[in-house]
Amino acid sequence: MITQTAKVIAPTTVTDAMLTSSTAPETDYAAYAGGTTYALGAHVILASTHRIYESLQNGNTGHSPELAASSTWWLDIGPTNRWAMFDDVVGTSTALASPLTVVLRPGPISGIALMEIVGASVSVTLKDAPGGTTIYSATVNLDDTVVDSFYDWFFNPYVNRSSVILTDLPWHYFDPELTISITGTGTVSCGVCKFGESIGIGGTTTGATAGIIDYSVKTVDVFGRTSVTRRAFSKRASIQIVADKADLDRIFARLSALRATPAVWIATEAAGFSPLLIYGFFKDFSIEVAYSVIVYCSLEIEGLI
Repeated sequence: MITQTAKVIAPTTVTDAMLTSSTAPETDYAAYAGGTTYALGAHVILASTHRIYESLQNGNTGHSPELAASSTWWLDIGPTNRWAMFDDVVGTSTALASPLTVVLRPGPISGIALMEIVGASVSVTLKDAPGGTTIYSATVNLDDTVVDSFYDWFFNPYVNRSSVILTDLPWHYFDPELTISITGTGTVSCGVCKFGESIGIGGTTTGATAGIIDYSVKTVDVFGRTSVTRRAFSKRASIQIVADKADLDRIFARLSALRATPAVWIATEAAGFSPLLIYGFFKDFSIEVAYSVIVYCSLEIEGLI
């Protein structure tokens, strides 16, 4: 039985030229200066890489953090706050007092995925050109609290929707302007912002499975006492897709092109199925030509940490 259309968003790499503006400043630390002597534990940022570095030694002078030869002098801590939402890692977020608004020139796009969101609402606007006419607009309420009764209204805890997927943006504009705004009370944030071509790959059948791999470490001492070192986890999913036989070549080619490439995999866009929304890559796919008119595709998807 087919439940929903399965899609994948092949992300566009965000460059400096694409990011027109952001309300998140890139002022986490002072910029690296070649003539400055840095102490052990000092932090700097590099505008060229949009990353934060920590000095590993005292008397650190003239060792640019971006050079491989400087690896004994600097440790790459992670992205700057402005660019954290655009990196390829799950778990790094751009956060600041509301609103978080970014304006981009992304090129042609038909899908956008916002994940690890904290806020009250998200608005997405697309114009046909920078400063041009609005051709697409959507506002999504992030209140995901289930209310089925007066008791629920008063006593159920607030549940924040953490992801927004839009796959119906108009594709045929060469240089559109994309504005994303997350608003709320206090601090708002976004961990993953990916946009690009939304590719339909068939219909997801019932029977999909989802789960996680936990990288926490459990240690048992000689007395049998267990201690746990809490670490990150990654999502996993196994889905089966059914498609027309006429789409066999197209699906095979598009999936092959995404090998070893982080992408946004959408088993269904229906509410309540966020575990089947994964930013990661497929470990394996196989296509079974079961009948003369339809094919089945099995996908094993591994999420990034």
